[in-house]
Amino acid sequence: MNPTPVRAVALFLLTALGSGASTAQPAPPAAPAPPAAAASPAARATPAVPAPPAPPAPPAASARAVGDSFDLNYVLLYPDDHASMSGDARDVEHVKKLRRAGEMLLWFRDGGQEYVVRDPAVLKQVEALWRPVHEIGSAQSKLGERMSHLGERQGEAGAYQGVLGARLGALAVREAALELRASSQPSAAERADLERQLAALQRQRQALERKLAAAHRTAAPSDEMASLGRDMAALGHKMNAALHKAQTELRALLRRSLANGLATPAR
Repeated sequence: MNPTPVRAVALFLLTALGSGASTAQPAPPAAPAPPAAAASPAARATPAVPAPPAPPAPPAASARAVGDSFDLNYVLLYPDDHASMSGDARDVEHVKKLRRAGEMLLWFRDGGQEYVVRDPAVLKQVEALWRPVHEIGSAQSKLGERMSHLGERQGEAGAYQGVLGARLGALAVREAALELRASSQPSAAERADLERQLAALQRQRQALERKLAAAHRTAAPSDEMASLGRDMAALGHKMNAALHKAQTELRALLRRSLANGLATPAR
C-alpha cells in the first residue's frame, strides 16, 4: 500500500482547516451607546399677570336741583271732588284729606317729598294748561258714542239678516212642496189653488229678499263708519300733542312754584 496519497489527502485537509481558521474575521465590537442627553433645565414659569384694579365706584349722584326732571305725579282736585291726575289713583283720596273746606288744591310729589299749592293764580294756570286736553277728550268721547251706536245698528242688522235668511229658507221649502203637488196632475180647482199659494209665497219671498238686501247694506262697513274712524284718528294725534304740551308746561310751572315758595310741604 502506497502511503503517499493518504498523506497528501491528510495534508490537504489540515491545510484547508488551517486556512479557514486564519481567515475568520472577529466580530466587530458593539458601538458605544451614545451619551445621555443632558437634561434641559426646567422652563421658568411665566409670572401671572396681576388682575387690573377694580375701577373706583362712581361718585354718589349729587342731590338734584329742586323741581328738576319731574315724574309728574300730581293731583288737581276741584271743589266738586272731580280730579285731574297723573300717577296712582289712590292719591286722590289722600289729597282729599289735605284739602280745606272744599277748596281747589294742587298736590304733587317730587323727590319723595309731597307738596301742595293753594295759590289761586297758579291753580288757574294749571286749569288753563289742561283745558285743551279735556276738550279733546270730550270730543273723543262723543265721537266714540256715535261709533258705538252705529256699530250696534250694524250688529242688529246682521242679526236681522239671519232671521230673514231663515224665513226665506222656510218659504223655499213650502214653494218646493207646492210645485211638487202641482206636478202630480191635480184637478183644475186644485191647480188653481196651488198657483194662488205659490204666487203668495213668491211675493213673500221677494219682500224678504228686499229686506235682506237693506239689512246687508246696513250691516256692511259703511262710509259713515270709515269717516268716523278717520275723525277719531285725527283726534288721537291732537290728544298726543296736547298732552305733551300740557305736561311740559306743568313741569315748568311746578318748578317755579317750588322756587318761589308757592309750593309748600304737604301737612
